[in-house]
Amino acid sequence: MPAPKIVAVATATPPNRFTQAELLALAGYRDEGRRGFFTRSDIEGRNLCIDRATFRPNESVDELNARFRAGALELGESAARRALADAGWDARDVDFLATTTCTGRLTPSLDAHLIGRLGCRPDVQRVHVGDTGCASAMVALQQASNYVAASRTRRALVVAVEICSAAYFLDDRLESAVAHAIFADGAGALAVAGDGAGPSIVAHRTLFRPEHLDAMGFEYPGGRPRVILSKDVRRIGAGMMGEMAAILMTTQGLKREDIAHWVLHSAGRRVIDRACALLELSEAQVGHSRTVLRHYGNMSSATILFVLHETLRHEAPIPGDWGVMIALGPGFAAEGALLRW
Repeated sequence: MPAPKIVAVATATPPNRFTQAELLALAGYRDEGRRGFFTRSDIEGRNLCIDRATFRPNESVDELNARFRAGALELGESAARRALADAGWDARDVDFLATTTCTGRLTPSLDAHLIGRLGCRPDVQRVHVGDTGCASAMVALQQASNYVAASRTRRALVVAVEICSAAYFLDDRLESAVAHAIFADGAGALAVAGDGAGPSIVAHRTLFRPEHLDAMGFEYPGGRPRVILSKDVRRIGAGMMGEMAAILMTTQGLKREDIAHWVLHSAGRRVIDRACALLELSEAQVGHSRTVLRHYGNMSSATILFVLHETLRHEAPIPGDWGVMIALGPGFAAEGALLRW
């Protein structure tokens, strides 16, 4: 049976856009070390569900939760509708919905809310992937791909939405300042089907390194989400990108020069730098990852879908082209897919 195809990709961001200088002022950092995280990030600006007129750095847990709920539902629905339109589908054509987020929690979960907002059939099957971090869109894509692979006529929708501004925590830790300097809000969506235009998902692989379990994630002092982000992530993440690329290429007996398109998670400037060197890639080959980081920042799980969207917008893949798609997340985990046009 033919491999499932990604037939449409769409993204959405909140309307409020901030320069790094504005966000540095909102954070209130005065020392050169923390200011440097903003000025050396290679990020020009980010879109956030923050109102300049009402934002306070000491917002309550309830206020943060309200921001997450409103932003996640609005952006998730927007990205989903755009993907459906690009695929030429109605919401009632969707047989399976996979959603994911790690920056907040809803009960009923995000998938249940989107089923109602989009107008999906009452018998639509669904799954919500929670708390899997920046790699979770790839986990959700794997679930959708497996579902579609079982029957050529099935159609699936994947939605990843993150409201990282609902997880800002001002304290004296350097890792909090790094998080404030790079993370942003956004949503991405994919339409997956048994046939149609777009790249096929030839293979999907997962790689765990549990010895690095404490390197990245969230903790919740006083109920408020606070990012855990070790400086070792740049080394661990780049190394695991290299391992995952090798694993994916081995599935088809490929070499690095056989890969025409590299869709790599825009985790941060130094992760991209290290992955570029480790994989012996040119600046052009990581250009879309850098573009997404520059224009949007790191939107956690949604970011990899932005990189794929950027790749499809600006490249002209030809039949037979291979692509490698890799995202990183806590665990520590790398999630990858081998694509073929």
